[in-house]
Amino acid sequence: MTSSQIRRKILQMLYERFRDHPYGRITPKEFQENLDISLKELQFNAIYLEEKGLIELQKPLEGSLFVGARATPKGIDIVEDEYQLDIFFPTPVTKQAIPASVFENLRNLINEVDDSDELGEKQREIITEEIKEVQNELKKSEPSYSLLKKTTDRLKERNPDVYKKLTVIMKDPTVTYILSIAARKEIGI
Repeated sequence: MTSSQIRRKILQMLYERFRDHPYGRITPKEFQENLDISLKELQFNAIYLEEKGLIELQKPLEGSLFVGARATPKGIDIVEDEYQLDIFFPTPVTKQAIPASVFENLRNLINEVDDSDELGEKQREIITEEIKEVQNELKKSEPSYSLLKKTTDRLKERNPDVYKKLTVIMKDPTVTYILSIAARKEIGI
């Protein structure tokens, strides 16, 4: 299991614990048993998540590095936004070319917006342009995570239904992997 996968699972475990018991914590032993990882791997990844502000570690006065962990509000937000979770903690992908099906799905979404009777003409034009902006950015050899995030956030405000359809398309493993690399370069995650 990669560090990214371990971190993702730690966050997901803490999120579930938080839902059941908001002040409940998970011990290192529980993590090790559930994730089947060494204490060294756990400590490395838990400290990383703590320093990113995603988890809070309960530390003893002496001895071990931590005795319990819980999710922070920032960590909860990331787990609840599956698209962001995929960006921050991607599943490794060997292939780096975005599949043609992603672009085909984007074209289909543009056509769906153009044919919508529920949207006004001006709204259709704006939404179509934003989807095309996403499409053009993904065609670049190094797409910008920040630009795509701004564009998708604007789309989310304009039309949550179209935004949801777009995020389904963007959840392609290759897309999330490429964007996670871009995010790491741009914002240092």
